[in-house]
Amino acid sequence: MLERRKTLLLICVRLKLEPLMNKQDGLRLSRGVMAVFVGVLFPIFPLLAKPAPSNEINACKYLLVTDFTSDPYGIAKELRAQGRAKGFVVVSAVSEVPQADLLETCVMSGSWARDLGGGQLSVRVVDAPGGALVAEAAAHAGSIGVARTVRALVGKIYSQLGYAGYSEDVNRQRILREYPTRPKLAITEDEIKKREARNPIEGIWTDTEDRYRLGIVPASAGSGADYVAVVLQSNSPVWQPSEIKAEIRSTASPDIFTCTYFMGDKKPAGTTLTFEHNSVLHGSVATLKGPFDLLLMRVWPKISNESASTPSENAVASGSGFLLSRGGLLATNWHVVANGKHISVAFPGWSGAVSAEVLVKDVVNDLAVLRVTDATKMAATCPNLPFQLASSNAVTLGERVSTIGYPLTPMLGSNPKFSEGVVSSKSGWQDDPRSFQISAQVQPGSSGSPLLDSDGNIIGVVVATLDAAKVYQAASAIPQNVNFAIKADYLLSLAAMLPGGSIESRTTAYSPEKAAQCVAIIRAW
Repeated sequence: MLERRKTLLLICVRLKLEPLMNKQDGLRLSRGVMAVFVGVLFPIFPLLAKPAPSNEINACKYLLVTDFTSDPYGIAKELRAQGRAKGFVVVSAVSEVPQADLLETCVMSGSWARDLGGGQLSVRVVDAPGGALVAEAAAHAGSIGVARTVRALVGKIYSQLGYAGYSEDVNRQRILREYPTRPKLAITEDEIKKREARNPIEGIWTDTEDRYRLGIVPASAGSGADYVAVVLQSNSPVWQPSEIKAEIRSTASPDIFTCTYFMGDKKPAGTTLTFEHNSVLHGSVATLKGPFDLLLMRVWPKISNESASTPSENAVASGSGFLLSRGGLLATNWHVVANGKHISVAFPGWSGAVSAEVLVKDVVNDLAVLRVTDATKMAATCPNLPFQLASSNAVTLGERVSTIGYPLTPMLGSNPKFSEGVVSSKSGWQDDPRSFQISAQVQPGSSGSPLLDSDGNIIGVVVATLDAAKVYQAASAIPQNVNFAIKADYLLSLAAMLPGGSIESRTTAYSPEKAAQCVAIIRAW
């Protein structure tokens, strides 16, 4: 009786599997299965392919095939090759896909598992934004000649997936199902500008990558929130105008809010928002990939006139700063802007200035990163970055360095000034390991200037000069070119707090002339 049950089971298995294979493969499989039943009863059901969902695979235009943990026969390579032949745009990283096409991108992962009858190839296709299942398939190969039958094996996988080419209709239907429409509040920018704000956070905001333009307005009664962030414009096909992207609640502090923020995949995440400098909402969201830095910047109403008028010189702190990106991020010293309620930035050749705000600061190491409120001039001002941040670890004693800044502007004028020198010491005042001592000329107003090596790498930020009068009183000697710069490693650490991709690399060969166009005069009052 037991032998009859084994025989029936073997017949059922062959009936299900042989249509997936050619005659030779079926013969090999039957031999392998029979060998298993000679010994112990082997669980054969993992060999059966799972049916792929209906034509969801046609929602995929771009395909990323990940490497297998074990792939002795080069199956992943063959999956990529046949994927191209089927019509997929095969990429090696999701970052190669335009942001607007991310929802047309799928990731294929697979595994190869050996068994006594040969081996099992299983693949799983998910969407790139949220990892939701799109399709899956499996096929079996006999133990003899697996390496020679890889192409046929992969062909069976694609046959099961049933890819017929990218379909916008299928993609749109899938988006609506996986990322259902959020509650909406119909409002326009013009309507927001006509409303009377009851809280400073009300207005128009944008994220650092300009993916979303949001309007923060009072929430509807009974919604459980005090304010909502409504999508006004979006570069994502998932988010549509009028959808509510965040629900914001007040606390006892006027500058702290609790928030339910709906991520790019529309999944909710809780965070605490801090309202900084009347212009920035900042929070951190825990995700499976690590913390996500949520940073929203005010677009309207303006904090101050963008062509900021300059008050009396006695009330103004003046220094220098340099671009970290052509999107309008600049680095300077914290002491340049620490006591100012207003900050203005001007580059060479400008007739006016634009306002700026502090994004992040390091008070201990006297560093700050600013963002201008209007970056539209940046492309013409600094069309290509001739310098980039670099670690200070490789700097040597006596190395030639230079700096560009705006020293003593009331006397020397508002054009940038270039000076050269050497690294006099790899430590600063009283052997401070955070600083270099340099001989390049530095005067008041040079604070925040980039310290550059001969290749245009920014290895430090000019921070101070030795006070000659005080040194003379203490030691009856006048110091000559004893100046200091904070090492760039501390600025790199500060910049790491910004969203990924905020800091740009050099895009053109370095020259002092090019660098001067990307160094600004900064005033705070």
